[in-house]
Amino acid sequence: MDDTASPFPPRDELARSLPGYVLDPEPFSTTNMSQIYLAADTKLHHRKVAVKIMADYLAQHPVYRKRFLREIQLMANLEHPNIMYVLTASGEYDHGLLYLVMPRADHDLKRLLEEGRLDLAKTADVVAQTARALDHAHGHGVVHRDVKPGNILFGADGHVYLTDFGVAKDRFGEDLTATGESIGTRGYTAPEVFDARPDEAAAADQPAPARMLPCTPRERAGDVYSLGAVLYHCLTGRRPFDNADGIAAADLQRRGELVPVSALRDQAPAEVDAVVAKAMHLDPDQRYRTCGDLAVAFTQALGVAQDGAALPILRDIQDRLRTGPDDRDRTASFAASAPTPAAQHRTMLLSVLAAVLAVALAGGLLLYQLFTAEEGDAAAADLPSDDASSSAPASPTVNLEPPSPTVEPVTGDAQVTRRPVEGECVLDHPEDWIVVACDSPLADELIFKIVMNPEDPNPMQPNHDDAAWEACRGEGYDFDYEWYWNDSLDEDESGREWDPEVDRIRYIMCYVEL
Repeated sequence: MDDTASPFPPRDELARSLPGYVLDPEPFSTTNMSQIYLAADTKLHHRKVAVKIMADYLAQHPVYRKRFLREIQLMANLEHPNIMYVLTASGEYDHGLLYLVMPRADHDLKRLLEEGRLDLAKTADVVAQTARALDHAHGHGVVHRDVKPGNILFGADGHVYLTDFGVAKDRFGEDLTATGESIGTRGYTAPEVFDARPDEAAAADQPAPARMLPCTPRERAGDVYSLGAVLYHCLTGRRPFDNADGIAAADLQRRGELVPVSALRDQAPAEVDAVVAKAMHLDPDQRYRTCGDLAVAFTQALGVAQDGAALPILRDIQDRLRTGPDDRDRTASFAASAPTPAAQHRTMLLSVLAAVLAVALAGGLLLYQLFTAEEGDAAAADLPSDDASSSAPASPTVNLEPPSPTVEPVTGDAQVTRRPVEGECVLDHPEDWIVVACDSPLADELIFKIVMNPEDPNPMQPNHDDAAWEACRGEGYDFDYEWYWNDSLDEDESGREWDPEVDRIRYIMCYVEL
């Protein structure tokens, strides 16, 4: 089993490499690909910043190094109030450590949703600001491809920043999606994007005039779906398709079988179900043409007219201001009792505030239709393209049996000692594979993927981190996943070193801790 060292430099080493920053003692967040430290910029009066660092083994990989540098370039070029910007970063010709420094956000939507669903007014605000960021990127030919709560950050006063353009695609450069790699995050990413093969996901180089046009509605459709999934999570407090797990959740998503918002949230306007269903439609051509159109439709579903004239005030704004945060979801009536003079004054202020908010929000969202209608019409024209195809190098073949034959699933608290199959749970046992039912309190790990004879992008590397990351990435992209492997050296007791000329990886087993 895997007991490898951390793929990130120790904090002391980072401090020496980044002498202008005082890093917090522990990282703020860590994934298999990157690590983020909160820090103070000593060169700028100890301004609070966030430092994103790429894993060492990926920083040495040409494709992932190029991808990280491209992310820096996109964030630097997409200047917009709702897109996170870069303060400083590694350069193209810098060697070794790959990093970028950003302003520090107060928190992100993922952490906020861990406390529960959002009220309607807050949801409308988050969706509108995120839509502005996405429409700006789309207007410059860039699709994000990984819109999810963890990539939506909050600055002062609830200001939203869209971040993490690591798997974004733009017309100005090649698609850096690796062969065999899934794109985005299961549940939030549209099925046609997540399941696309590399040759489908990669776009042919466009002639110069076409590269300057905004994205077409079809190109925007994946991000529209993802914003709809974020909207669903905000309204229900749960991720889309969270009523199942593993393969079952993926099948539900591919069939579009989503539990309606109205079934999970009492008193949600019925029109909201239709908005979410359209945004997350399986057919990309049936979704909203732009993210702004989605934001407009959601705001209208809450009772704000497109022209800002109708003023059935957003119920969550009423309740939150009138009853306090503990009663946000309770609907009250103005006509319940005769108001006191103080209550009349407060009601008048609420009406004025809501009217201003309604007009401002609806008016601001109307700008989408004014500015994106021309973009959409121009972008809807067929763009010239060249047919491009790529063929992946053949994987090394080794005569191996599968990890285990087809078996009856283990149920209840029963357990057996054998190799697991995909979708089974195991104990964290130091010597043997002990398979148990996933709903058993004994279960420690879920084996969500097994890849036989995987292609090794770095055959010189004896610990197989690159190969494992390539094999597992996608299915577990939204949570911390790990892996086990078996190679031709495991059963060789001669003590020899890994030889990339003769040795092969037999399988990689991807798991997530329960």
